[in-house]
Formats: sequence, structure tokens, C-alpha cells
Amino acid sequence: MEKRMENSSGRAVTREPCIIGDDKRRIQLVHDYLVSRSDVDAISDVLPGDAPRELVEAVTANCALDHVGCLIFPSELNAVRAYLQEQGLRPRKPFTGSVVRDRLAARYGVQDERLKAGCLDVQIIHGELSGDSSRGIEVLCVDPDDELTASALRNERIGQHENHVAVRITDPGRVEELRSILARPGGPHPDGGGYNPAQGEGGATVLRFRAAGFTAMGWPRRLEIIVSGRHTEVLLRHLGQTAPGGDSGEETDRRLLRRLTGAWGTQAIRAMVDLDLPDHLAERPLTPKELADRTGVDADRLNRLLRALCHPWIGALAPAGEAFALTALGRRLTRTAPNSMRHLAQMYGGLFYESFGKLADGIRDDAQPFVAVFGQPPFEYFRDHPQQGRLFTRAMAEGAFFPDVAAAVDLTGARTVADIGGGNGELLAHLCDAYPDLKGALLDRPEVIGTARDNLQAHGHLNRCTLHAGSFTDSRDLPAADVYVVSRILHDWDDQTCVSILRAIRDAASGDSTLLIIERPLSDDPEDASVSSLWDLNMLVNNVGGRERTREQYRRLLEEAGFLVVAERPLRLDISVIIARPAA
Repeated sequence: MEKRMENSSGRAVTREPCIIGDDKRRIQLVHDYLVSRSDVDAISDVLPGDAPRELVEAVTANCALDHVGCLIFPSELNAVRAYLQEQGLRPRKPFTGSVVRDRLAARYGVQDERLKAGCLDVQIIHGELSGDSSRGIEVLCVDPDDELTASALRNERIGQHENHVAVRITDPGRVEELRSILARPGGPHPDGGGYNPAQGEGGATVLRFRAAGFTAMGWPRRLEIIVSGRHTEVLLRHLGQTAPGGDSGEETDRRLLRRLTGAWGTQAIRAMVDLDLPDHLAERPLTPKELADRTGVDADRLNRLLRALCHPWIGALAPAGEAFALTALGRRLTRTAPNSMRHLAQMYGGLFYESFGKLADGIRDDAQPFVAVFGQPPFEYFRDHPQQGRLFTRAMAEGAFFPDVAAAVDLTGARTVADIGGGNGELLAHLCDAYPDLKGALLDRPEVIGTARDNLQAHGHLNRCTLHAGSFTDSRDLPAADVYVVSRILHDWDDQTCVSILRAIRDAASGDSTLLIIERPLSDDPEDASVSSLWDLNMLVNNVGGRERTREQYRRLLEEAGFLVVAERPLRLDISVIIARPAA
């Protein structure tokens, strides 16, 4: 972008410095936006309109507003610098915007060989606010003749895809924590990013997020998190949640490789649990030799597993000198961890791992993968194989969301809560913990009732609960209650059975009873970061007729059974409580 430059055909061209009126207007708009808003206002404007308050607070507490940015198409950089000075800004020295370049290249199909030849050069100029060097505007500059078609230029001008609010994280050590918070339900969607070695001393890692809707100025809601230095593993985790097209080249290959080797990580975690490594490491780090002595396995082979468990793609262990220590993830696999997920690891790495090998057959031939592998539908198999049945019941009880249900829904006025299909009673036990005066009831298959009795006894709540063996499609088997809970049950069944379950509850319920449906609703957006679509695939493989459903589909099922949806409360892990009451 110099006054004398070569076009794509290699011929030298000369033109006067130029910045058109539309580009001036874009710069003026981001400048006015920046000076008229506080950090909290600007950050809130680019986050989802219904973002949880704690999410907004996490960003504002750990970040400072760095800049507001826009993309323009000037023929000469000096004209941009001059205009910034006219506006009372102090322009810094331009630097190459490699992350933006890769994003534009992916969006418009510019080939890698063209990029390597120097095409699609993106230059970034920061203009500091007078009297406040910590904040400013960012102008992304692309030559209008540089490898983008006329339609691409028009699309960028109309869509304003690169307009964004950028914040700089104040403590680089908390970047992964902040990324994880933003990726939770109710937060924005990951939207690419990268490492730019030219951005500041030591370069900078950029994580981009987007949310539905538009800002007060009519721009797409886009948030950019900037952290000084290279944070490769954080970036990889972020890109792993980004929709395709957000990056290119080696990062794409690395993300694909991570997916292809995911089975190895699943089996490594299962082996970790089968060898009781989390419990051996619960008190202190141990060396491979010490762990080998405790588990009775070969130290060299065990060391190879331990090293793999340290890999950031797994992250269950961390090196501690010559020893190995549990990470926060690894501690979730100990027997004593609250809502331990060790049985989930054994289930997903065992039976469900085998059945997923028949996924393609289930799509192509209309076969049921679990039945094809094990010869029976899941619940019949678990009935005839008690050991696996107990594992399944325990795995399904390892819901990290259980403690949240009592906080999400106020049961203060309720006298009795009935958990329909309540498994081993873990959720009911949490509700009894939270409400000391609440009476409990649990309905499930006869072979499960014994496990529920033992678990409720262990929690000290058996004297407050009644246990009912029966069918949840027969209202005569259902206990009377003020509140009915159906947790992760409806997704196991086809629509007709779901309506039968709900109608049985409606027949047993009084006119002022409350029904709580706990499920993982499918998003209407296929690119949503929720894991619901993956669980829907799991239902296709490991169930007969089961599926995850959208909120609208649940609403229709409830209405057909005589209920009206009155509210919804989000829980962790993309799960929600849908609150319904009997229709008049």
C-alpha cells in the first residue's frame, strides 16, 4: 500500500494517496463508539443479549477495553494515518495482520500459494486516543485491488464482518479460565483466532467470539480477546470449538488430527480409571515406579500412558518433576470427587465405545448400532447383564448438574417431589440436601430400586423417601407429589412414548403441580457450541428410538400431554430445566 506499487499483473502503477468517504465514515463511527462508552457498556454490547451476569463480570473484571476495530479499503496507508491525526488520534506504526489475512482468505477462497506470494496483504494501524494510550481504534487496511473480487469487497462493506470490540486480558495466566467461561452456555460462540508475531513485543494471541444479533451501532456482535505472547494450547482448544473456515493451513490439519486421535484419548482415560490411577494420585504426585508398584504393571509401559495423559489434548495429568500429578480434570475421575465422572469414563470407553464403531451402519443401513454389537436393545441388555446395568446406572447418576437443580428452581413451597425414572436417587438426594423439610418419592424399574435404596440410605435420606417399582407410562404406578422431575428420560424414547409418560404424570398430578423436565435441548443453530448435537448422535447409536430435541419439540410434546411450558432455567453442560404446569 505505497504510493507506487505493483498490481496483480506485475505492472507498476502510480496513484495519489486516497481514502474514500465511506472509509472515513467507518473510522469516525468506531471512534465515536469508543469515546461514548465505558468498558462495561462496550463489552456488554457485543456479548449475547441474555448473557449471564457472571459472564459479563468475568470479562470486565479480567480485561480492559483495548480498541474498537473496522475494516477499510484504502489505496494508501499514509492517507489513513493522516486522517487519524485529523481526528485527534495518535497513529502507531502499521503492522501485518496475519490473523485477519487468514480469515479473509478462508472466507473468499484465496489459495495458500497466492498468500505466500504476498497477495492479500493486511496492514493494521492503531490510533491511540489523545490522553489515553491504553485505548484506541484499530483500522484493518486491505488494498481494494489486492486479490479480493468486487463482490467480496461489497460483502465486506455491507456485512461489516470485521467490526469488533477488543479487550486485552490483564493477567495472561488466566486466559484459559476466561476462554472456558466464555464458552459456557449463554456465552458467545468461538469464532476463530490466531497468533500474530507482529502484534506487540513477543507477539499476541487473539481469540475471537461472536454472538447472535447486532450491537447498538448495527454491527455484528464480535468480541476479540487479546493476550500477549504465544498461547498455543489455549488457541488450539479455542479453534477446536470454532466453526470450520475460521483458520487455515497447519492449524486446520492439527484440529483434524485431534479429532482423528480422539479415540486414543478416550481409551487413555478409561485405562487411567481402570488402573485406579486417579485414586493413587489423589493425595500426592507419584513417580512411574511408585505407581507401577501400586498397580502391579510394568513401569515403562505405564510411563508411556502417563506421558500421554499429560498431553494438552487430554490434560488429565501434569508433570511434577520426575513424578506425575492430577490436574483439575484428572481429579474429577477420583472415587471421592463430588459427582465423580469415573463411571462415565468406563461407560463411554467401554460399551458405548464399541457400539460407536457401527455408526456408519446405523446411518447407511438403518441398523441399530448397539443392537448390532450386543444383540439386544440397551435396557434389555442392562437387565440381563446386571454388572453392566449397575455401571450404566452409576454413570447416568454422575451428573455434574445435579447440585444446580435446587438452586435453579425454587422448591420452597413444595412438600413432596417425585423423581420419575430416578435411577439410583442421586438427584433426589441433592434435592433433599437442599430442602430439609421436603419429602421424596422415586419411581423406576424393579431391578434399579435396590440401588436407589442403598444410595438414599448412604445420603441419610431414606427415611424421607418412598420407593416405587413400576412403569412411568402407567399413572397408577406414579406417586402423588407437588413437583414431578423427569431428568434425562424423555431423550431415551420416541415421541409416542414420551407423550405416554407425560400423560401418565398429568393424570397423577394435581392442577397446581409443577413438572421439571431436565434435558439437553438441541439448538436451532447447527454451529452452536452446545454439545447437544453430539449427544443426539449418541442417542442414535446407543438407544432405540431416542433422540435429543429442540425446545419447540419439547413444547409440542408437553402441550399434547396437557402441560404448558412456563419457564426454562439453564444448568451447566448445556442442560436446562424446562418448567411446565398442567394446562387449564
